[in-house]
Amino acid sequence: MENVKISNLDSLKQIEALKKAYNSIFSSEDGQKILKDLKRVCFFKSSTINDNPYVTYFNEGQRAVVLHILTRMNLDNIKVKEGA
Repeated sequence: MENVKISNLDSLKQIEALKKAYNSIFSSEDGQKILKDLKRVCFFKSSTINDNPYVTYFNEGQRAVVLHILTRMNLDNIKVKEGA
């Protein structure tokens, strides 16, 4: 049981380190510019639906990347909705 606790603690430290890295990159001035551009081109605030379902799937994949970055940065829902 002790190994599990240590393993979970290491995992939590890794998650926190990853969150810190995402914030370090995307909170900088250049990172904010990149994130703004990704939101614009990756359907963050627009529909991904297309007549061709494969295009829709592709568009959703692009959108998922932006959502993943925002989730890793641990932004709250209000900031995400505002397009932070």
